[in-house]
Amino acid sequence: MKKEIKKKKNVLIYLLLIISLLGIYSIYIEPYILEIKEYKIENNLIPKSFDSVKIVHFSDIHYGTTVDLEYLNKIVELINKQNPDIVVFTGDFIDKDTKLSEKEIANIRESLNKINSKIGNYAVNGNHDIKHLTKFEKIMDGIFTVLNNEEHLIYHNDTTPISLIGLSDALETEVNYEILKKEDNYYRIILAHEPDEFNKIKDNNFNILLSGHSHNGQVRLPFIGAIYTPVGSKTYFDEYYKINNKEIFISNGIGTSGINIRFLSKPSINLYRLYAQ
Repeated sequence: MKKEIKKKKNVLIYLLLIISLLGIYSIYIEPYILEIKEYKIENNLIPKSFDSVKIVHFSDIHYGTTVDLEYLNKIVELINKQNPDIVVFTGDFIDKDTKLSEKEIANIRESLNKINSKIGNYAVNGNHDIKHLTKFEKIMDGIFTVLNNEEHLIYHNDTTPISLIGLSDALETEVNYEILKKEDNYYRIILAHEPDEFNKIKDNNFNILLSGHSHNGQVRLPFIGAIYTPVGSKTYFDEYYKINNKEIFISNGIGTSGINIRFLSKPSINLYRLYAQ
């Protein structure tokens, strides 16, 4: 009987140890393992002049959670190491619970201003950014072109552009879907914070949707996947989907939301290489 009790106690101790180690890993280690996810995109609408162009996509900084100024500098450094032609950000730079001073905003701008893209930087707002809209706009001003229900034609060494359309946040603002009713034959990229916007826009003329918001689950379990995703990413939340020749790429995000943990969902930056067919 004593041996059996001792055995049960040992099992309990081991279980508590494993749970504690997983907790330490999820709070103090995984949120800071920043990865690059690389994708190859081929399409006959991509102009020859854009062949081998690199787009870096990052999202969901949630500044003030696991991301501080030191971490932001690391993010910028990693973006620059990819030698990007275009950099896009798909929302939630400031976490809704973060209070930023003017000095902190200046420091953030100084960091972001070091991003070296050859063609340009583009962004859309996220639902958290809307709660800090004035500060978000201050941070982005002159560094990122914020596309608020707007199309921007990007030219590169030729007269044939690609089209970049940014949609405003669907949870906190009115989205102007009329901007998508284009019949021209450009290769078209949509930036939208919430990936479930795909269901509202899928019949329009575009090729890929770049999103964030879901953090790909932030906490995932083996064989199960994401155990929770926020409204706006209930249908689409994993990193990639292809539906009727349209592609959805969802950033894993970098910061955290709700709880400052990540498990089997490392923070990451996406790198897309465009190839003309």
